[in-house]
Amino acid sequence: MKATGVRQQSIVSESSKRLLPVAFPVQAMKLINLKTSLKALKTFNDELRHADCFKEKNFTSGLIAFRPTKKSDPRQINHDDQDVICHIVKGTGRLRIRGKRTALRPGMICHIPKGTPHDFAAGKKGELVLFYVLVTTV
Repeated sequence: MKATGVRQQSIVSESSKRLLPVAFPVQAMKLINLKTSLKALKTFNDELRHADCFKEKNFTSGLIAFRPTKKSDPRQINHDDQDVICHIVKGTGRLRIRGKRTALRPGMICHIPKGTPHDFAAGKKGELVLFYVLVTTV
C-alpha cells in the first residue's frame, strides 16, 4: 500500500525571523514481515533463493539465501555503479573480496563499494541469508 500526502512544516524566515509554513509531499512507509518474506523466496538456481523487498529510484533491496554447495565457484559479481550494503539475517558463511575471505554470522553488516568484485557463500551447516541494499552512486 502506497499513499502520498502533504505534510506541513515550518521554517524560519531569515529576513523577518518568523515562521513560514512549508508543504512537501510525503510517501507512506513500506513494511515487510521478515518471516513471511523468507518463506516466499523464489528459487533462482541450486544455490540461490531471492526476493525483492523495496525498489526506488536510487536503491533496490531484497533478501537472498545462499545454500551450501559442494564445489567452490570462482566467479564473482561486480556492481559498477552501486554500493552494496548487506545485513546477515541468519546462518553463517563467508564474503570473498580480492582473495580475502571474511567469516559472516548473524548481526553483521558489510559495505562493499561500487566496482568491487565479490561473492558470498553459505557455510556447511545451512543457508546464509542476507538483507541487501544496492545504492546507485554517482
